Amino acid sequence: MSYVFHGGENRRGRSKISIDIVVILIIAVFFCIRCIVVLNNYRERGAYAYVQLLNFCMPVVEELNYDASDYAENNLSLKNVILQSFGLSNLRFQDIVNNELSVFAQINDNITGAVANNGGIQPYEIKSNSVAMITEEEKEAIAKESPAYDESLKKTLDEANPEVLIYHTHTHESYYDGGNVDEGYNYNTDNNDYNVVGVGDVLAKELQEGYGIAVIHDKTIHDTSYNDCYGRSNETVSSYLNQYGDFKLIIDLHRDSNSNRQAVTTEINGETVAKVMFVVAGNSRNYSSNIELDNKLIEIINRLFPSLLRSTNIFVYDSGINAFNLNLSNNILLLEDGSIANTATEAKLSAKYMARVIAEYINGN
Repeated sequence: MSYVFHGGENRRGRSKISIDIVVILIIAVFFCIRCIVVLNNYRERGAYAYVQLLNFCMPVVEELNYDASDYAENNLSLKNVILQSFGLSNLRFQDIVNNELSVFAQINDNITGAVANNGGIQPYEIKSNSVAMITEEEKEAIAKESPAYDESLKKTLDEANPEVLIYHTHTHESYYDGGNVDEGYNYNTDNNDYNVVGVGDVLAKELQEGYGIAVIHDKTIHDTSYNDCYGRSNETVSSYLNQYGDFKLIIDLHRDSNSNRQAVTTEINGETVAKVMFVVAGNSRNYSSNIELDNKLIEIINRLFPSLLRSTNIFVYDSGINAFNLNLSNNILLLEDGSIANTATEAKLSAKYMARVIAEYINGN
């Protein structure tokens, strides 16, 4: 009697299956890592992608607890995370056709150096409408006296005793008319006409010249490395606290990443301005004081310019990096003036309204 063993074939079958599983697992691991990188690089607060995934897996949760309006100011959807993880963000049919069939790219009027009527290539020219510029009309709007201004709040300026410190942890954050878009849809520029530093300039000037409030506007670049920026700005603020003691207000001025223009724009006194939002870190040792300070300013805003506030007027971030440095003082706050959906001019006009609010807070008592 003879016996035939097929163990070798079984081993080969198992080996093939094992290799397939290993390959799938490796792909899955790389995809998960890529998702984590996208989430870390994307400067969007909240957990919209997670909520969407939870709703997909557990529809009953969506039916009972989900309110879409709570996430109107978040644009990091599950779809965006997946597309960016595969490197497929910002795909357009026109771009695909242009890449595959160059003749379409040549006849596209939007391509710089378009084909001339006679079929020849025109010399490269920079078109004025492709360069971000603040118009004369916008310059006049920024330069003129704001409808928010109240001369009765002005006092004698004492520059030797600064009362407000303005700084920027994300120094290069800019607005849609002046930023460069990276993979995470983040707008950044070192041109102060279009970033938060320029907005800080307007706020500082309005406080000093309009209301007699001495201001230090620190323009140190802290975001050369995004992961270390709050550590760098911590050193900046700490050095000023060591030199001057505490301030009546310390403002870390940012712009948000919300792309929903309707959620971040309003009209006040015939001017289109950016809305503002306060941010608090849940892990700040001064959490209660941070909330109390924000609420005092919110109370003034609601009394004077209620539409200036975003629908989420205080965003509590459970665990902020370095607690967003909000544990350095009871008088420190993180203010988002507008977002990537706003122009720099809208954010600067908003800063004038915030100057009035701050003047009410400091000089009105």
